[in-house]
Amino acid sequence: MTSLKPRTIIIIGAGPLMSRSLSLYLASHKWQIILISRRHASLLSYAAEINTLHPEAPQVLTHTGDASIPSSLTEALNWAADQVGGKVDVVCYNAARVAPSPLLELKPETLVHDFNIAATGTLVAGQWFADHANTSHLAEGEHPLFLVPGGLLDKYPDPDIAALCATKSASQCLVKMFAVVMRERGILVGAPIVGGSVVKEGKMSPGAIVEGVFRPFFEAREKYHDGRGGSEWVLEKIWFPDGGFGVTK
Repeated sequence: MTSLKPRTIIIIGAGPLMSRSLSLYLASHKWQIILISRRHASLLSYAAEINTLHPEAPQVLTHTGDASIPSSLTEALNWAADQVGGKVDVVCYNAARVAPSPLLELKPETLVHDFNIAATGTLVAGQWFADHANTSHLAEGEHPLFLVPGGLLDKYPDPDIAALCATKSASQCLVKMFAVVMRERGILVGAPIVGGSVVKEGKMSPGAIVEGVFRPFFEAREKYHDGRGGSEWVLEKIWFPDGGFGVTK
C-alpha cells in the first residue's frame, strides 16, 4: 500500500459506513481528520473510535453542522479551517438522506429537504472549498481534492427511492461542473461511484469500497503534476459488486 503524506480532510456527513471507513484509512496515514454532522453524540463516538484505533494520528476534530442549511454548514466549515491554519487539503461531501420515498407518495417538502442535503450542500461545500483549498503544494505536483461520492441512480433511477435518485443526480451534475471550474484553480474533483448497495461484509462493504475506489483518488492527487508526464485525471471511478472498478471521464 502506498503511504500517503499526512494532510488535512473535512468529511461532511460523517456516518457509520463510508465516512467511518474513509476516516480509519486516512488516520492510518496520520491525517488530521475533521468530521461534520448534525448529531453531536455520534460525532464524539466516531472520533473516539478512530482515536483509539489510531493513536499515532492527530486527534480527530468534530463540529456539529446541518448540511441542509447553508449558514450552518458554512459556519462549521469556517471553524474547521480555523483549526488547521485556514486551508484544507481535501473536502469530502458525503451527506444525503437514504430512505424509502415511493414516487407517487413523495411529498414536495420531503423532496425539497432532501435536495438541500444532497445538492445544495454540495454547492455550498464546493464553493467554500474553492476559496479554502490548500494549493501550497502545487509546485510539487500535489493538488487539493474535492471528493463527492455518488452512485448510478442518475442512470438507473428507482421510483421506490425517488427522492434519493433525484437529489443525488443533481449533486452529481454539480460535481461535474465543479470539475470544470475548479481545474483552473489547481483543484481536482473526484467522484467515487458505488455501483450497488453497501453491505457490512464482502466486496460491497465500506472497507472494500474505500480501498478499491477512494484510495486511488488520494494516491493520484499527490502526483498529478497538473497532468504533465502523461497522467490523466479521471473524474469518476466506479466500484462494482464483483469487486472491480471502471472509469468514466
